[in-house]
Amino acid sequence: MTTKMSALAAYRMGKLVLPYGYAIEHGADVPLLRRGDGSVVAALGVANTPPSQVVRAAERDFHADGERGRQG
Repeated sequence: MTTKMSALAAYRMGKLVLPYGYAIEHGADVPLLRRGDGSVVAALGVANTPPSQVVRAAERDFHADGERGRQG
């Protein structure tokens, strides 16, 4: 039987690559995806959130933040 790895576990093992400055930390009962400045991108709802969903959220936020920066 194969066990799927959670995003938090994959991140801690160095197997989850996020955009520069992004990190996952375990907050008050849920993993949090944070930007380099410490602001929260997403609360990951459950500890078993798949790594692919976290990477997608980080990349969407990273690109959206770049768009906001170019408009300002």
